[in-house]
Amino acid sequence: MTGPSGTDTVDEQSVPGATTTAQDPARTASGPPAPATEPAVPRRSRLPAGLVLLRPRQWVKNVFVLIAPLAVDPAAVFRHPGAMLATLVAFTAASAAVYVLNDWLDRDRDRLHPVKRHRPLASGRVGPLGALLLGAACLAALIGTGALLPPSARAAIAGYAVLNLAYCLALKHYPLVDVSLVSAGFVLRAVAGCVAVAAPFNPALIISIYCTCLLLSLGKRRHELATAELRGQAVAGRPALSGYSVPLLDQLMAVLVAATLISYELFALSAPQPHAAVLAVVTVPFAIFAACRYVQLVAVRRSGGEPGRDVLTDVPLVINAVLWLACLAIGRFV
Repeated sequence: MTGPSGTDTVDEQSVPGATTTAQDPARTASGPPAPATEPAVPRRSRLPAGLVLLRPRQWVKNVFVLIAPLAVDPAAVFRHPGAMLATLVAFTAASAAVYVLNDWLDRDRDRLHPVKRHRPLASGRVGPLGALLLGAACLAALIGTGALLPPSARAAIAGYAVLNLAYCLALKHYPLVDVSLVSAGFVLRAVAGCVAVAAPFNPALIISIYCTCLLLSLGKRRHELATAELRGQAVAGRPALSGYSVPLLDQLMAVLVAATLISYELFALSAPQPHAAVLAVVTVPFAIFAACRYVQLVAVRRSGGEPGRDVLTDVPLVINAVLWLACLAIGRFV
């Protein structure tokens, strides 16, 4: 979930409808990096400008509400479908309200950015007053759905909103603090999902989610720095990047890969299944491959600008995820 600097929100959003530098499909993962190109002009969305301002493409990130309860107690989700749906709607409304505030604060600086100037507020397709009214409607939806949830879930959602507000106004300018808050936002989604349906709380899983999101956030920073260096340009629009370097990010990502894998293995070993140890051994290769493949995409393929899209569109990662989930499903019922 941009403020005076024109950076994105703490959920690490990109411009809706924006395109990125295409990778040559004929080039292998070990081939040379793609040449740098100028930023692509985003395609004009066919959606109403007000809806584009709410960034519906980013709502998929709220699936983290489902991840933790499905991992520890899938039956809890089906026992409390209303609470799970209300939690999803509440986080969608909260994130949409933050996107509106983000673009409202940055509308003047976004007009100077080659890509962000196409955003609804910066381009003038949505007026400042209309944007504030839209944000108020999102807050009303948040309050309404939050009232249906238990106090612990409401607390997690409130923490998410406060975290995003602090990030937008100031904290995104501080290196390491910025990526830590981005990751904490996803953790709060996972925690809210668990408490909303009374699913068991697994600390190792929460730590694994945090480390995974931190790894993706660092990959995004590395992509931005590496792209700027290839173009021979100074990094603009995100002051926190001045506190990073590509070598530093490479080292931090290596640490996060190890932390992610260790915490995942601890989660797998703590599973209530009778064959938890076997399941941990069988599935850890998939976890290792996923982490290593992502690092390869960032360091060799120069991906990482949109972590969610990069992960969901990379064929090896998708195949690995399908096999991984199949093993987990089989292990749960054996």
